[in-house]
Amino acid sequence: MSVTTRLTFVALSVTDLQASLYFYRNLIGLPLNLESHDAEMNDPWYGGPHAAYSWTDGAFIHFALYPQRLPERPATTAAQIGFHLQDFELIHNRVVEAGIKILQEPRLEPWGRTARYLDPDKNIVSITAST
Repeated sequence: MSVTTRLTFVALSVTDLQASLYFYRNLIGLPLNLESHDAEMNDPWYGGPHAAYSWTDGAFIHFALYPQRLPERPATTAAQIGFHLQDFELIHNRVVEAGIKILQEPRLEPWGRTARYLDPDKNIVSITAST
């Protein structure tokens, strides 16, 4: 059976856009860009200032950080997301040096070397590199 439905968009609502941008861009290494568009639509879930990146090689997926907007868009907490990357040691060392809480020290999983941390809003973020 062929599956035609797939994930294309992940957005986290954050309490502090600059703190989350620092975590995901400077520590994890995502090439997030600051953006602002469609604020005039007054849509509680979309538009206005945010940080985002789209992977377009292979299957498209868009990742975005939006400032929380209460009551419709409270901060995302306790979500679990993961990123596959090339230089595991570089990223792990950067996160450790920044004093980020480590939930799981690096260990070998069936899918590769993996570690887990807490982002500024207490979401669980894993990094993985193939062995």
